[in-house]
This record gives sequence, C-alpha cells and structure tokens, in this order.
Amino acid sequence: MMGIACMACSKKQQVVFDLSDSSEWREGDVALRCGWGMESRAVVTNSRSAYSHTGILHFDSVSDHWQVIHAVPGEDNPEYIKAEPVEVFFSPERARLGGWLRIDCSDSIARLATVYALRKVQEKVLFDNNYLLADTTELYCTELLWLSYLSTGIDISDGARHSAPTLFCREGECIFPINIEESKTTLFIKPLKTKAL
Repeated sequence: MMGIACMACSKKQQVVFDLSDSSEWREGDVALRCGWGMESRAVVTNSRSAYSHTGILHFDSVSDHWQVIHAVPGEDNPEYIKAEPVEVFFSPERARLGGWLRIDCSDSIARLATVYALRKVQEKVLFDNNYLLADTTELYCTELLWLSYLSTGIDISDGARHSAPTLFCREGECIFPINIEESKTTLFIKPLKTKAL
C-alpha cells in the first residue's frame, strides 16, 4: 500500500525535506528515498516498502556537511558510486519520499561501514545495472550498503533476498530496501520531516 502511495505522487505534489536538524544522525545511518524513475517504480511495486533507494550517511569533516554515499543509475555518466550532499540526494527532483534508519551496532562499527563505502567511491566502482550479487566489481545501492556492513561482520539483510524479474535482475533475486528495513539488525526507521515549498 505504501508503495502505491509513492507511485501515485505527481510532480505537482513535490515536497521539500527539512534537513536542518541532523543532530540525531550518525555515520553509517542509512538514507532512504523513493525516486521518480522507472527503477523506483519497479522496486516499490514489487515490495512492501515505500522506499526504493538507499545510501550511507557520512559527515564530511572537510566541508563540515552531511553527505550520502550511494550507487544510482541514470544520474551521471559514467555511473560511479558517489558521495553527494544530503540536499542533492533528497532534492524534490530526486525524492518523492525520504527517511533514514539505524543499524543496531556501535558507532565505531557504523563508522567502519562508512569507511568501506568511501573506499568504493575512491576506487570509482560503477553502478551494477545487472543487479548481480555474485559479482562485486560493480555495485547497486543496497548491495553497497550490505557489503559495507558485511565487511564489519554484520549481515543487515539477514540473508533475505527479493524475487525480481530477470529483465531487472539477471540472477532473479536481489536485495531490496525492504530486506534491510525488516532485518533484525534495523533498530528504527524514521521518515524525514517536510516543509512547505
């Protein structure tokens, strides 16, 4: 039902997320959004989640600003994993819905997961348009998140996989945001507050 609500949004119903209070966030928290593209529609239509895309929150001490590390198709060419300001990740042009969740682990473990994800940005790893878990030379959004925490010994999907059409995912199953949201490793999920345009 929530996925249907996400798909029903139109450009006329755009919202702006209030990102002024980030005091609750920590390194390694998971950014969640539902986007406008076909991939987003496919994910929310085929799952119980309102969210179709994930990233890892990172506080960049150089810019003194929060960023989101994520892998996404269709925004850049080439489609490298990137770290971008939260305002860009959650911009009305890219996000219909926004939220974040916390993995049940220490701050130091969450930081190690973030370091792993940052390394993939530096290595210029490409987006995995085939959604293959068996091949980690390219990564899709939830795969990046999963591997980042797996590098610390935490399986944030609890081994769960989601069936997907082979046109979308060549292996026939992949990790969807819902697999992380419903994991026993997820401490809580919070929607982002919005403000008037």
